[in-house]
Amino acid sequence: MSGFSFTTTIHGKQYDYSVCTVNFDSIRRIVINLNDHERVISTREVSYDPDLPEEKMVELVKQHHENRVESLQELMKISAKLEKKPDVNSNHKLGLVFLSNGMGRETIAEFRRALSLAPDNASLLNHLGLALLLEEKSGEALKVYEQALELKPHYPDLHNNFGLVLLKTEKYEQALQEFEKALAINKKYAEAHFNVGLCLVSQAVANGGLPKDIGNQVQRHLTQAVQYNVYFNNDYFKVAQNYLAKGQLNEARQALIESKTMVLSQSGSEIYHEFYLRLKYGEEGVDRRATEHYIAKLEEILEKHPQYVDIHNDLGVAYLIQCRFLFNRAINEFKRALSINPNFSQAKKNLKLAENEGKGFLILLRAILYF
Repeated sequence: MSGFSFTTTIHGKQYDYSVCTVNFDSIRRIVINLNDHERVISTREVSYDPDLPEEKMVELVKQHHENRVESLQELMKISAKLEKKPDVNSNHKLGLVFLSNGMGRETIAEFRRALSLAPDNASLLNHLGLALLLEEKSGEALKVYEQALELKPHYPDLHNNFGLVLLKTEKYEQALQEFEKALAINKKYAEAHFNVGLCLVSQAVANGGLPKDIGNQVQRHLTQAVQYNVYFNNDYFKVAQNYLAKGQLNEARQALIESKTMVLSQSGSEIYHEFYLRLKYGEEGVDRRATEHYIAKLEEILEKHPQYVDIHNDLGVAYLIQCRFLFNRAINEFKRALSINPNFSQAKKNLKLAENEGKGFLILLRAILYF
């Protein structure tokens, strides 16, 4: 039953993208690709039961396709609203969502709008640099990180990501210096340790060999990366170690890149950012069903990564939003009781208490979400 496919064009203000969804029985996955012209910029996969009847399989593929398309179309509409009335926090969040989808040009546009209001925001500059790197604009990215480091010289992420741009431009010694600066600020910075190992291997590929002492240094940093973030110890990492043991440096380098990509793609913050934006700017906001879906996605992430403190925080906010929907349902039930019996004193009392408390709850929720 492989090969049920759907394709839809997503229209942006300046650029068009396409969503292509197909199922593959051989791997029991529905694969949803977002394409920029012929280039795949992000991929999502969903497992399924291969014994599903054909009719149900078509419905499932179509449902996942339509959900992806609807989400991206909503983000484009929100972007149009924020272009007319920029907001630093919201443009930043939308840029991060676009970045997680591989949409570098859309990302850059959102970050630049935010920076027009907050030009000295180091976090924005940091993420803009990553977006520029994604779009192969290394020269611009270098200037952005130089500017950001003047503002916050002790921000380890800036040194780490500046190092990535230098690594991309094959300035290995300078890249190593930046990774080491990040580690001097935070010695438990797992990604920076990993990047030292990757940089040394990349340099060895360029030089045609890996001296024993450098090889020992690579292993020390890769071991520390795994120690501080166990998710670096994935299948690609193990493949890389095998290649290193055999002296196959180019293959080891590529496996390390894949290992890192797998780790960095497991963050769930973009889910919260998208939910926040749709709640604040979406044409229909979010309903109870969307909230429950969002909660389920966060709970799934935490099952795999219980140490993600930001996801615990986001889930707490989601539970409060869910409480708001349940609160409104409770008020509606009190009103229904009174519509049947206007003299039902207990329902009158409960409705008055709920409506009074509801005002305070709404203030709390808005304070958490928007400030």
